[in-house]
Amino acid sequence: MSNIKALPFKFDIEKIKEALNFIINNYGDYFAKGANNNPWGMEDNILQTLNLMGVKGYSGRIRKKDYLENGIFTKSFNKSKNTYINEILNTLSSMYTIGRIVIYKIGPNSILPKHLDPYPKILLPIITNTNCTTFLYNDDETIKSELNLLADGSTNLFNASSVLHSVSNFDKVNTGYRMVFDVIDYKPGAIKFN
Repeated sequence: MSNIKALPFKFDIEKIKEALNFIINNYGDYFAKGANNNPWGMEDNILQTLNLMGVKGYSGRIRKKDYLENGIFTKSFNKSKNTYINEILNTLSSMYTIGRIVIYKIGPNSILPKHLDPYPKILLPIITNTNCTTFLYNDDETIKSELNLLADGSTNLFNASSVLHSVSNFDKVNTGYRMVFDVIDYKPGAIKFN
């Protein structure tokens, strides 16, 4: 079984980058920084997360600054509602129930350790490089495959809840950004994993 499936949605990467700039300029202080807010204990500027949207009652790795109480959002919020990202959310919502949108800022020379996520994910790289890689692992934790997704507006459904994976950016200078949508349910006609 494939752990990643291309979706029929392709978005305007330049509009996505404009939205990213808007988000950074208006909500940059919301990026989780350092070991106190980062669930993986990474150093500042290595891997940072920013929750853009969350629905009431959704649970996952989320922060108090994003209306969190006892592991769930206490109210819905959408920091991307006035951006092109909201148009993307509306399009993806035709097939999927989205619980959360997160932007991952992956600093130079960084690794997000091996892990499983609670839900499948829709991946949309925004800024990347040939050294920004997702590794998928076998049951014995040897590398099964590497994914170098292009930042061209394409979307992929990733079976993040069933396959051990890690993310790295071995570039010495450039930071990568990717947007991730947590899929909490499938609608009729949706591409999904069996």
